[in-house]
Amino acid sequence: MGTGTGAIALAIAKYRENAAVIAVDASKPALNIAQQNGQQLSISNVQFILSDWFSALAKNRFDVIVSNPPYIEQEDIHLSQGDLRFEPRSALASGDDGLDDIRQIIQHAPVHLNPKGWLMLEHGYNQANVVSDLLKQAGFVEVESVLDLAGIQRVTIGQLK
Repeated sequence: MGTGTGAIALAIAKYRENAAVIAVDASKPALNIAQQNGQQLSISNVQFILSDWFSALAKNRFDVIVSNPPYIEQEDIHLSQGDLRFEPRSALASGDDGLDDIRQIIQHAPVHLNPKGWLMLEHGYNQANVVSDLLKQAGFVEVESVLDLAGIQRVTIGQLK
């Protein structure tokens, strides 16, 4: 979810050749780049779908949903600095606290997860506790945060009961 140029979806597809990966993004230009990247890497087990989160997925169900959604606070000063200046704001920022899209994904994921399915969410360096709480409130279990290479809690996962 929120595949952008496809890096995460293509990495999963490459290392899990038997997996059927669906890469979703609301940006047609981003999906076009992701498709080109998949072709250049000769990765064929990815389907690219234009969708605002779950809207085009109908009743599809998954064992795992992985998302790198926008998670920066709308007024964060970093959005106007460095390379972030050149990124579409909609790909980076999500509401006053940065969690609007994460809340939406958590709310709708249970309908699209198989029993015992996993939801994995990348988030900001200071959002692990809040994302963990949101997952637990939505009924997810086995909730934990995973460290990135810098030792920062950057991904929080939870399993559907």
